[in-house]
Amino acid sequence: MVKISIPNDSWAYEDFISDSEQKELIDWMNSCFHMTKGNGQGRHFCDQMQKSNNLPKVYTDVKNRLIEIENLKEEDPTFGDFISFNFEGASIHKHKDRNTGDKIHTRYNLLLSVPEFGGQPVYEGQVISIKEKMIWRCEAGKYFHESLPVIGKKPRLNISFGFS
Repeated sequence: MVKISIPNDSWAYEDFISDSEQKELIDWMNSCFHMTKGNGQGRHFCDQMQKSNNLPKVYTDVKNRLIEIENLKEEDPTFGDFISFNFEGASIHKHKDRNTGDKIHTRYNLLLSVPEFGGQPVYEGQVISIKEKMIWRCEAGKYFHESLPVIGKKPRLNISFGFS
């Protein structure tokens, strides 16, 4: 695992998960697709995943690794963790998330599948270069963020862990 700097005083970890963890998480996400809500433009998501009864051990192992490495204390009360599927043409609109009190809503986005073209996050106007198995820190309540449209048949699959 290699820690790298990204814009706006943030960071990412390359190879945060192993190949076998990636495969297990993708298989699990695909089994959860029926629970997702679509936006009609190729994006499907499901929030509050941490409340699910069918979380695989690998999910909790990865989340606990993140909590330990980043010394995280408080989970996000609004969205919690979510999974998202961005298929061809899908993007995430430009937005800033709501904070709770004086705590900054922060997301750790684990990229399980990255499209051949497009799908990159745009963080306060700067495109972030992404790789599969990378997790990146987004202060979603502080900076505007969005993503570029997915181009091609390979989707962007993401698990977003939420903290305050």
